Amino acid sequence: MSDALDRVRDLVRAGFTGILHRDEHGEIIAVQATRLRVGHIETVLIHDEHDALAARCRDEAEATVVWHRTGSTADVITELLDLPAPGTRGAPTRAGATPSGLWIPR
Repeated sequence: MSDALDRVRDLVRAGFTGILHRDEHGEIIAVQATRLRVGHIETVLIHDEHDALAARCRDEAEATVVWHRTGSTADVITELLDLPAPGTRGAPTRAGATPSGLWIPR
């Protein structure tokens, strides 16, 4: 869990803000972190250290996913933070299918 926790700290240092999702008993069931970047929204949904989903979407009237990954929390966060900044060479721009586990603002 240490590596996953270190990556979550990296999210905070990178400007992500988060919310906790709780069940009916008040137990945390997921953590969601989001940041806005030059016409894009980046988000991470963490269920546990082995189950996370991250995406970068264009911030438009109809949000369009241009990159997403699922996997371990540490791997997913590392891949997201390693993406080139929006609008720079190598940054993902091609629209893809929206992952089923990801809430996208409409």
